[in-house]
Amino acid sequence: LQQAQGKFPEGVSPPQISPISSPIGTVIKYAFTSKTTPLIEVRRIIDAQVTNRLRAVPGVTQVIVMGGDVRQYQVLIDPEKLASFDVSLADVSKAVAGANANAPGGFLTNPDRELLVRGVGRIESIEELKKSVITERNGTPILLDNVADVKIGAALKRGDTSFNGQKAIILTVEKQPATDTPTVTIAIEAAMTELQPLLPKDVKATVTFRQADYIESSLKNVEEALRDGAIIVSIILILFLMNWRTLIITLSGLPLCLLLTVMLLSWTGQGINTMTLGGLAVAIGSIVDDAIVDMENVYRRLRENQLAGTPVPPLQVVFNGSLEVRVSVLFSTVIIVVVFAPIFALSGVEGRIFTPLGIAYLLCVIASTVVALTLTPAMCALLLANHRLPQENTWIGKITQRLYHSALMFALRYPQIILMISGIALVASLLILPTLGRVFLPEFQERSLVVATNLYPGVSLDTTNRVGLAIEDALKDNKQFDAIQMRAGRAPGDTDAGGVNFGEMDLELTEAGLKDREVAIETLRTEFGKLPGVVANVGGFISDRFAEVLSGVRAGIAVKIYGDDFTQLRNLGSQVQSVMNSVEGIVDLQVEPQVPIKQVQIKFDREAASRYGLTVREFSETIATALNGRVVSQVLEQQQLFDLLVWLEPNARQDLQTIRDLLIDTPRGLKLPLATIAKIDYGIGPNTINRENVSRRILVSANVSGRDLRAVINEIQEKIKRQVQLKSGYFIEYGGQFEAEERATQSLIFFGGLAFVGITVIIYLAVKSTSATIMIMINLPLALIGGVISVAMGDGIISVASMVGFITLFGVATRNGLLLVENYNHKLATGMPLHQVLIEGSSERVTAILMTALSSAVGIAPLVIGGGAGKEILQPLSVVVLGGLFSSTALTLLVIPASYAQFSKFLVPRRLHSQKYVVLPATSQET
Repeated sequence: LQQAQGKFPEGVSPPQISPISSPIGTVIKYAFTSKTTPLIEVRRIIDAQVTNRLRAVPGVTQVIVMGGDVRQYQVLIDPEKLASFDVSLADVSKAVAGANANAPGGFLTNPDRELLVRGVGRIESIEELKKSVITERNGTPILLDNVADVKIGAALKRGDTSFNGQKAIILTVEKQPATDTPTVTIAIEAAMTELQPLLPKDVKATVTFRQADYIESSLKNVEEALRDGAIIVSIILILFLMNWRTLIITLSGLPLCLLLTVMLLSWTGQGINTMTLGGLAVAIGSIVDDAIVDMENVYRRLRENQLAGTPVPPLQVVFNGSLEVRVSVLFSTVIIVVVFAPIFALSGVEGRIFTPLGIAYLLCVIASTVVALTLTPAMCALLLANHRLPQENTWIGKITQRLYHSALMFALRYPQIILMISGIALVASLLILPTLGRVFLPEFQERSLVVATNLYPGVSLDTTNRVGLAIEDALKDNKQFDAIQMRAGRAPGDTDAGGVNFGEMDLELTEAGLKDREVAIETLRTEFGKLPGVVANVGGFISDRFAEVLSGVRAGIAVKIYGDDFTQLRNLGSQVQSVMNSVEGIVDLQVEPQVPIKQVQIKFDREAASRYGLTVREFSETIATALNGRVVSQVLEQQQLFDLLVWLEPNARQDLQTIRDLLIDTPRGLKLPLATIAKIDYGIGPNTINRENVSRRILVSANVSGRDLRAVINEIQEKIKRQVQLKSGYFIEYGGQFEAEERATQSLIFFGGLAFVGITVIIYLAVKSTSATIMIMINLPLALIGGVISVAMGDGIISVASMVGFITLFGVATRNGLLLVENYNHKLATGMPLHQVLIEGSSERVTAILMTALSSAVGIAPLVIGGGAGKEILQPLSVVVLGGLFSSTALTLLVIPASYAQFSKFLVPRRLHSQKYVVLPATSQET
């Protein structure tokens, strides 16, 4: 910054380091309205009392106030009086600055004490300022009020605000990154409660935006989904087990796993938020999977032992039964950890969103494994080992076994049919996959909407205000909208840089509006579309800010055109706009307003100025003071500083001739009219010049509605490539949410491939067989079938959340295949014939597999069925997992046995080839 500052022209304010904040750091907004107290007085109180107190709240980084009038000491100079008293503008500026100063006088000392000497010259009233001396003529002092109107007035505004059609002051509070929004919000609200008595009684402070509302609503919705999932999982277990002992063993791990996960989350520095709760909600069905597998195997072995002629000690049966599935349980957990690794490779916004979910899910699965390996065997020994167990299955178990036995027999008799059906389903899903739409993230179902408007550059602040008030008036009786807050221009210190032609409207949806959110958004587009020359961009607050984080633009699509010539860039921008306008699904289309506008141009005549010894600096200072005003000092009033401004009176700034006649001092003591050394006239020039990456740039932006983002951007790129001709030195870059989606997709595919290799190695270490490993890995494409079909039957859109769902699904699906194949290998090692292995091995595992699959599926059902805040990302993820679980479970229980029956000579472990196996013929009957 110091190096850059040395290259700035004189008079340019130095760059400042702002507090650390982010586009999504706005936590709360207040609208201050008053019936009787002038807003200039309300603004004074807010600036003096409220902002300082709120800045002291832990976690707050910035407080921005906009609207009302800022109190200011003003010296408004009359040019005619300047001429009559032969006084220049520079004389007045120096006199005003010199009239308001204290001076240090050192110390008076004596042997006993020391006294501080202060020269007190600060202005304490407007009357003192009026009587300040500029100079004297013929022994007569010329005072400020001889040549100027000296008063307390309102500072020039470059921004204004209203609330529900009434003039208001808007206070925006932003938080520091990595701070907890609800905690900061509560502290801000407590501070505002303390500050309320300082405000006049007729001043009302209304919360117009509160980000914590969305967060709290999200947490509530996800907590309800977590609760409902736990209840449904419990019901499923009750129906399957119908035994209070086994039920206690299985369900006891549920609260313990959740408690252990919360402790681990705290230990790893993760708080309880929407995504960590979402991870728990997705994992809720899987929490009991390991306990089910362990308990079910022990339970079955204990029943078999009771029927045996020479039973072994029950505790030994518990030990052996638990040990029998321990490899599968441990390796399944390791596989899930490896499967989730790609999620942690995500960067940017997507990484910030999904990493907490992945951490919570993995910690929950690890906690369930720890419980299954420790508590579950112990409780089995306590509640099952020394008790007589029923020999018959529950009615659910009987129905399951009967239906599965019939299906299994068909699969073993006609394995080619099963494999062919599975292959057709897989091919169909692979054909469907490319036809699905793609977006970065689903639309957030937030109550707060933001409408950014751009009027034609050059319009006044009053015009922008009138447009905003007209929209407020049109929407005030609409039952879709509650609070409507409008801002025109910008506030000092605001990070959103914009001219007075820029407006922004914040709207809070009612319950009816939130229910039909898309209709409400279309209503806004329709209302703004009625206004000629007004371009609007409509979106939710979080979506709007995410887009800004991703591309620097508050829109889903940003087409950036780079080049040197201003006119050529504008032409290219118009061409790109025309092309994009022909693309279906494009809304809120606009070109960045870089246009030539009417200006008053005062051109310095160097040759004329040199005759009088005048420099550009003296010329520039005169222009700046006369037409822009110059703050020469500040007045201290009750511990609050107010600017002391020197400026030409308003009428003198509206007339070119008055500006031409303005006197300027020369080094030779002459006072010359400004027109002597400058040419003053109307002209044309650009309203703004935007640069990016050391190059001029113009931007075309748009949102997408009714169509997926990837299809729209593909069509835009293809049409621009064909229809827009770029000259040498000009190029186009595309930005927006699709860029992040593309980056996330590439990352997940690459690291997913590495995870696939890792899973293959882990499974091989578990089963010690290449062919068996292949059989287990068949589960992955089988899971893909249900996941793809469930997406296609829904909204037909794949987002990053959906891809994370596929990753979650692959981990769960692999576990089922591992359980089945490991049991096959265990029985094959005893010398059992293959057909008996397939029947007994599959039948023994079907209950555990169905229970784990159903508990996982129904556990996430509340996330699939219900919508609302907080579920926008979890819902598409859960849809994929739910659909994939059904397909992978159903097909796994049939495809793997059918594959063994069809390819037995390739699938039997090599170490067992010396044994003789009988393969079930296609025509034989099983008794």
